[in-house]
Amino acid sequence: MGSRIKNDVKKLFEFWCEIKPTPGLERGTSPRNGAAATPAGVIVESFPEGFRDKEVLTGIPSFAFPCDLESESVQSYSFVHTTGDSKWRFGFCRHDPKANTAMVLITYLPWHDTFLKLLPVLAELRRTDATGFKTFLSEAYNRGVPDSGGSLTVFYNSGRSHFIFERPLQFQLPSMPENHNLSLYYNFVDPKEMIAVFAAMLAERRIIFTSRHLDRLSSCIQAANAFLFPMVWQHIFIPVLPWEFKDYLGAPMPYLIGVPKPVLETVSEDELGEVVILNCDTNTFESPFDDVHDMPAEIVSQLKKHLNHTQDHIGDRISKIFLNALVQLIGGYRDAVEYHETSKTFNHDKFIESRPAHLRPFLAKMMELQIFAQFIDDRLKMLNSGLGFSDEFELETVRYAEKMRKRGRNFLKNVKDKQSQQQHHHHPHQPLEDSMNDLISLDDSNNTSFDLEDFDPLNQNARPMPPLGKVFNKKSSTLPAGVNSSVVTAASSGNSVSNPLYPYFAPKHMATVAAVTGGRAPPLPPQIQRNTIAARPDDDFELLRKYGLDQFTLNANAAEKQHQQQKPAIITAGSAAGKGMNNWTTFD
Repeated sequence: MGSRIKNDVKKLFEFWCEIKPTPGLERGTSPRNGAAATPAGVIVESFPEGFRDKEVLTGIPSFAFPCDLESESVQSYSFVHTTGDSKWRFGFCRHDPKANTAMVLITYLPWHDTFLKLLPVLAELRRTDATGFKTFLSEAYNRGVPDSGGSLTVFYNSGRSHFIFERPLQFQLPSMPENHNLSLYYNFVDPKEMIAVFAAMLAERRIIFTSRHLDRLSSCIQAANAFLFPMVWQHIFIPVLPWEFKDYLGAPMPYLIGVPKPVLETVSEDELGEVVILNCDTNTFESPFDDVHDMPAEIVSQLKKHLNHTQDHIGDRISKIFLNALVQLIGGYRDAVEYHETSKTFNHDKFIESRPAHLRPFLAKMMELQIFAQFIDDRLKMLNSGLGFSDEFELETVRYAEKMRKRGRNFLKNVKDKQSQQQHHHHPHQPLEDSMNDLISLDDSNNTSFDLEDFDPLNQNARPMPPLGKVFNKKSSTLPAGVNSSVVTAASSGNSVSNPLYPYFAPKHMATVAAVTGGRAPPLPPQIQRNTIAARPDDDFELLRKYGLDQFTLNANAAEKQHQQQKPAIITAGSAAGKGMNNWTTFD
């Protein structure tokens, strides 16, 4: 199934509408004489007028009013509609109890923080300036989507106010307090229950989140789903389930569904069967399984230890805690990639054999999951396409390998020192090497899956980075006269293979050319310098260079390639600085 995110999105949003609930609607009563069921609401205003997707038009009212709402305050939440080609279309909804209406925005872009911030702006603009509201919608609809890593500004109130549509970066994991979904999940669900949900997802269970607050419900389930990165949930995924679709809860396959509490109360335990339930209001977790116990004890212990350090959870720390657990489990997948003349394949047996013994039983079960199979398929597509690639998962895998390498060196040093002391005391004339034959060299660089030799087929086909002048765009020509564009653009390739869950990675090569080439990069024009986002810390790129993930010689002749293969696999930072910027792979 692969990525559930549509890649070639041309518009910021597809459809906007305002919906009024159907008065006197009695859910649970059967229509008389075979009549069609009464819709949950009626669309009273919409944009654009030519929108004709019947599936969306008929389904939106149920998602806008999924149950009888109990809150007397404004609620904003998100829902997901799966298209015929298994792509996710996102809905962002705002309930105003005073107006007794719901405002809905439909888009293919999973920019939760951006669109949740947009909803109150739209509501206020519509209340105070109906003409300006329509102008704002029209301009946002027709401006297109900002390039990777960029932003787009739409002005209103005669240019006195503006709203910035920021395109999220793939290299950025969800962070607190910026990420709305993660912040609510952390505030309402304890670490113990987070780990239990994570374990249930790794077992592909039938999982229900429930709450009486739609914002809390959709945010918690979206945040939990994000913790699966770099894998993607391949089964039924409905962050907010309307009453009309509650039959989905009886589906015999895995699912991840957010069920409003009033809807869940109408379903019996017999109808649900064996399900995992997280109540986001009471912070209680119910499961007929013991998935946490089935996980490797060392992984669970680390999750508990790090998640309980509450003072350190600002930024992306929580996301990295779960990411590091997956790095330890599946980060060594490259060890099982086999290179053939025309393609690369994954050897399941080799993968199990290459993992530590205490992980093998769990990994053997994990390889049967669709989320793992799809992860391997996506990574093989990237390798077979000849495109360089990297993301936060690959970076953390490199860091973990470096950590284990250093730990191995320290271990060997301590053993050698101890052996030397013992032999000097008991056998002063016996060579130390004779006593070390039975030790496994954890410091052997040939055992790592990140050596440059492993990537020779990929390196030869890597695409060189485009010239500097082709990367940055000038001012947008679509803004009103006298208004400067705030569109910030970055390198983007139409042939890139994007990550399924975070598909909007903006490579920062232009901002880091100086660091990569030893400071010899030509200076950028002032207007570009102002709009260039700050580079990631240099140590990330040092690790990538060291393990051969993003430094390749693209124009070497056959003799140079043969000579290069005879060199050590680990390339020093000094040798990296001596190469030109055109020898760097573009990671999209």
